[in-house]
Amino acid sequence: AKQRARFASLNPVVNGWGENGRPVVLTDPLEKNLSDSMFAQAAFNVYISDRIALNRSLPDPRPNECSDLDYDFDSLGTASVVIIFTDEIWSALLRTIVSVWNRTPHKLLKEIILVDDWSQKIELKQDLVDYCSSYFGDKVKIIRTERREGLIRARIMGAKQATGDVVIFLDSHCEVTKDWILPLLQTIRNDPSTVVCPVIDVIDDKTLQYFTGNAYYFQIGGFTWSGHFSWIDVPSSWMQNNPTKAIESPTMAGGLFAIDRNYFFSIGAYDDQMEIWGGENLELSFRLWQCGGRLVIHPCSHVGHIFRDYHPYSFQGKDTHGINTLRTVYVWMDKEYQKYFFMHRKDLLSKDPGDLTKRLQLKEKLKCKSFKWYLDTIYRGKKFMFDKNAKAYGSVRNPKTNLCLDIMNQDEDKEIRIGVFHCQEASQEEWSNQFFTLTKSGHLRREEACCSATDNKFVELRTCSDNEEEDANDEEIFQLLESQLWKHTKGGWIQNKFTKMCLSTRGVKNGESVSLAKCNDSDMYQIWWFQKYTDINVL
Repeated sequence: AKQRARFASLNPVVNGWGENGRPVVLTDPLEKNLSDSMFAQAAFNVYISDRIALNRSLPDPRPNECSDLDYDFDSLGTASVVIIFTDEIWSALLRTIVSVWNRTPHKLLKEIILVDDWSQKIELKQDLVDYCSSYFGDKVKIIRTERREGLIRARIMGAKQATGDVVIFLDSHCEVTKDWILPLLQTIRNDPSTVVCPVIDVIDDKTLQYFTGNAYYFQIGGFTWSGHFSWIDVPSSWMQNNPTKAIESPTMAGGLFAIDRNYFFSIGAYDDQMEIWGGENLELSFRLWQCGGRLVIHPCSHVGHIFRDYHPYSFQGKDTHGINTLRTVYVWMDKEYQKYFFMHRKDLLSKDPGDLTKRLQLKEKLKCKSFKWYLDTIYRGKKFMFDKNAKAYGSVRNPKTNLCLDIMNQDEDKEIRIGVFHCQEASQEEWSNQFFTLTKSGHLRREEACCSATDNKFVELRTCSDNEEEDANDEEIFQLLESQLWKHTKGGWIQNKFTKMCLSTRGVKNGESVSLAKCNDSDMYQIWWFQKYTDINVL
């Protein structure tokens, strides 16, 4: 009874909160203040998380057709679910474990392995042991590191302890949904060299709402040349008519995936010289594809994940993501593609990536293909490179003001206004903010988005509209396409095809948005020079 009271105090459930994945919106000012003061502990709403039942009900976010799939349970094998945590919030960690326990056929669940990476919180010591042994018996195993190892090495430790046929890695603030494990195991049963990810649904960091959205739409993994993972839309040419079929993904987000245990180790597990966190997901993605494996996302497996705006824990002052990515670039990218990374991360050119011998030997042993092959075959030629199919590229300068087009440190995943800023030297960190390409098709663009003229005489960065994939008869789409096309003569105007207006810095100060004005031959505020022209006769 004493133990039960202790667990209840750690998770003081309010009946009905968050059921069926619904949002919890606080109205009481005292509760709001309390929840705000606790938010920074985990970068999500701890107050609400602690008051939602560990076994709350969730909607079924899958396409309807997924319910009709048949599985032969006897042939699926078993899974070890590996969860790494460092000072995770009790309710979030336990809700992850309980959701796996309640929504996974026990015949298929070999064990849940918790790897405690040097947590300091008192409740994650004996209380966690007591809770797990009371409710899950010996199916949940807890391993503790002797120092802070970081996600990468902790996952290797967990996988080494696993005895299931398949290892499934999950983050420590997830909730799995109905039948989540079946498509993962079936895919690996069909081909042990395929790594499979669930569709990752968003659990809101403020209300803990489980978002379901359109069951028939999800994104796949890409990457940016700055070395980050990105979500990309599935190009229409990759689409399949079968909504229950896994779709190939160039990269994975990295937090949640299933892999055959033997295959994981035969392909080189993780790079154990990588520190703490970051970059390991792209490294594994490139390695899988280049070395004969496959990576897919399965629409019939959905797992919710609390997406946070920042990390609540420290990386001990190191740029672990940068150095880890540097290791990835040197091992998996051909020399001709490394320049795209260093264009964004000049600071890493002088950094030591550590000893790469073992990883390069692994690449040789597995007879891995080139990065060019990966871009041509897996990215299907869709990856943007600033100097390919370009008329001009680099910084875009107005000599009259010595101001350059600039994204002003804004988030390029959102629709943002293009500004102007003092032109930066190529050696400066902010220089990549000023890097634009004018393509042969007439797009003025960044890596992931295109400059679009707006009705109110500004220029916004928006998703690039692809002529091939749109029905150009539609007036609205025609306008969208045309508003992203630009004409430029060397040392002259940059004119928008739809509005017929020109980029101008007249009346625009450093740090403000660039404007569009009526084109004027004698206006020096409308003259632009790209840093580099590939074609002398640019028009």
